[in-house]
Amino acid sequence: MEVINTGRSVMDMLNELLNDLNRDDLSLIERLPYVREYERYRDVITNILREFHIALVLVRLTFNDGSRKGYVFLIRGGEGGELGKIPTSGVVEGYVVSIKGNDRRKLLYNSVAFNRADDVASRIMEFANMYRRAEERISQLQLLREAEKDYALFYEEAGD
Repeated sequence: MEVINTGRSVMDMLNELLNDLNRDDLSLIERLPYVREYERYRDVITNILREFHIALVLVRLTFNDGSRKGYVFLIRGGEGGELGKIPTSGVVEGYVVSIKGNDRRKLLYNSVAFNRADDVASRIMEFANMYRRAEERISQLQLLREAEKDYALFYEEAGD
């Protein structure tokens, strides 16, 4: 696996993830921590941050051509701060593992410090909303593909 230091910030990495979530060839999204169907992802992440002042977020994307990207974010609260509240300062670290055929790369990004809890919370909300929209779009595309198969099968059987 080739390791590349991008020299870019982890916020650039988050923007790349948001762009990947908008791709039309996205076929599968997986994430950790796991979220039960009655939970909101943003709530799970912020609750983990409140309780432990650290959260690991993993997102794996699979595309139609079989390529995959794994986004890894580690959000660490600063030394101070009150447990039970979102940390008011800390660091976000991250990297991406990209796999396309035999080409495997680990892209390293520079850590970013944060000094306001609102900064982290707003980015988590932005990601969670994009994730939800991407899941909805994938479901719609899968339904459309199934309808196209059924349509083709119908006309094949009808002899047209």
